[in-house]
Amino acid sequence: MFPRGEEEAARAAGEAGIIFALSTLSGCRLEDVAAASKGPVWYQLYLVGGRDCALGGIDRARNAGFSALVVTIDTPVAGFRERDLRNGAKELLGGKLGPMLPFVSQLLVRPRWLGALLADGGLMKFENVVIPGQGPMLYADVTAALEQSVVTWDDLKWIRQAWNGPIVIKGIHTAEDARRALEMGADAVVVSNHGGRQLDGVAPTLRVLPEVVAAVGDRIEILLDGGIRRGSDIVKAVCLGARAVMAGRAYAYGLGAAGGAGVSRAIDILHSDLMRTLKLLGCSSVAELNETYLDVPRDWLER
Repeated sequence: MFPRGEEEAARAAGEAGIIFALSTLSGCRLEDVAAASKGPVWYQLYLVGGRDCALGGIDRARNAGFSALVVTIDTPVAGFRERDLRNGAKELLGGKLGPMLPFVSQLLVRPRWLGALLADGGLMKFENVVIPGQGPMLYADVTAALEQSVVTWDDLKWIRQAWNGPIVIKGIHTAEDARRALEMGADAVVVSNHGGRQLDGVAPTLRVLPEVVAAVGDRIEILLDGGIRRGSDIVKAVCLGARAVMAGRAYAYGLGAAGGAGVSRAIDILHSDLMRTLKLLGCSSVAELNETYLDVPRDWLER
């Protein structure tokens, strides 16, 4: 989306005083991202590359100063993303000229973007997925790698042994899984449907949130992601019991448009709308928010 994009985003988040969560599947080295931010950084762990590869990433994250580990459990395979099929993503990433030809025009009509991509090294390698004897994983290999890296509850045992800091389980979508995460020693959970990019028709996270809060809300921190587009979306999540929210698309669009400045602008938009919404509700802070500010049926909240 932008040269050194994760570093740019981490820098903007740090300047705003908010946490930046870095995916394992990043084009920037986790050490460089940690150095770019003045604020807290979390490492979002995928098990691509296998256990030894993941342990290497966890060790690097600890040494780089990451303060929490976010274990992603909702991506056993890549979702069926029809837009990628229409846009020829597989053909363009494959590197073979013949299959690429019908889709090359998409790149040529944006010469400045293409030039910046090539200057940044072209298709990125995953610098935090270092395969023993091979080096960083190639971008084109990620789909197959995901299918070989399904996370199980048993994996959390060795992850906990390898990481002595807070562990956040991302991808919780039922009360049962929230309780299981708590039993496995998680410090927080993220109610998430992966931005709706994995399974078409999956329940919105805001609808799932109340049952998770009812199940474990007084014993563990609960975060929410998916669908955060406005400050009022943050307010809704907090009203229903979320401690905080995570946002991906909002900052990613800003990053693609204007780099770090675009990320800062996206944060400003969310913050301004959050403050405006609180004032219109008559609240002096988010601490005053609760479900009475939402016009939803009581039986829905108690599910």
